[in-house]
Amino acid sequence: MLYEYYLPFSASTIVALVTVSAFKTSILQDSPTSLEHIDYCWRILIGAGCVPGVIALYFRLTIPETPRFTMDIERNVKQACRNIEAVLSANGVTPGVWRVDREASTERTNAPRPSIRDFKKYFGQWKNARVIIGTAYSWFALDVRTKVTFYGGNVTLMLSLI
Repeated sequence: MLYEYYLPFSASTIVALVTVSAFKTSILQDSPTSLEHIDYCWRILIGAGCVPGVIALYFRLTIPETPRFTMDIERNVKQACRNIEAVLSANGVTPGVWRVDREASTERTNAPRPSIRDFKKYFGQWKNARVIIGTAYSWFALDVRTKVTFYGGNVTLMLSLI
């Protein structure tokens, strides 16, 4: 369980160590006013950090929609049947006979658009309002704690100068 938490940190640490090791002699030979090889290291690290996100984005964009979403939301029963057949044939199951309802494939839903009245009605109930209040307070408390921890000395100094 802990390896799932520490694996990204250890991988990024290894990439950083390898990058800095590769540029070690160049960094040591740079003048203190011009650290161009440090800049190269940062560019490589930022670029390497983008790789997992690009891979995840590729898989997210190429994965097919679920048949249920295709049927219920897109109202495209024919495509949903093709998706189910593809899934079943990939798992070695011979698909059966599918009946396509012609009316369901073209039917569109007319759902009402959400309004401020719906928001007030929903969060006007205490059981829903306490969730949003608790979440907002948690973020507020975290923000205040972070500001005091990192900037606390400077804030105190500025207030004493005023």
